[in-house]
Amino acid sequence: MEQDPRAEQLAAAYWRNTEWGSAAWERLKPQVRAELTGQADAWLRAAQAAGIAAPAAAPSEDHTALWLDDQGGVWNDVPTSDGGDLTLPLVHAREEAVSRRDLEDRGHRLTLIGWTR
Repeated sequence: MEQDPRAEQLAAAYWRNTEWGSAAWERLKPQVRAELTGQADAWLRAAQAAGIAAPAAAPSEDHTALWLDDQGGVWNDVPTSDGGDLTLPLVHAREEAVSRRDLEDRGHRLTLIGWTR
């Protein structure tokens, strides 16, 4: 079974928010990171099974991803003919579309929260 791509992000966030989180995630032993990431993957699978977390993969090719940034903004992927990564604020106005990679490069941390058609 393939690991959910969000598992490491969840494990790192959990680590930073615990009393032990003063040690940087990146400096933890690889086996500790792998164990925590495995636990996070199990949590994500349970949350998906309970219907409280979106699946990591799109349910169909007709679905596009919804993202939540770390400042509470909601974004929606925009399909492009060249396979680009344009993302719109939830208020869909094509002229406001920006590259998801550009947002991430500017420090936005995006979390997949669902899918839309």
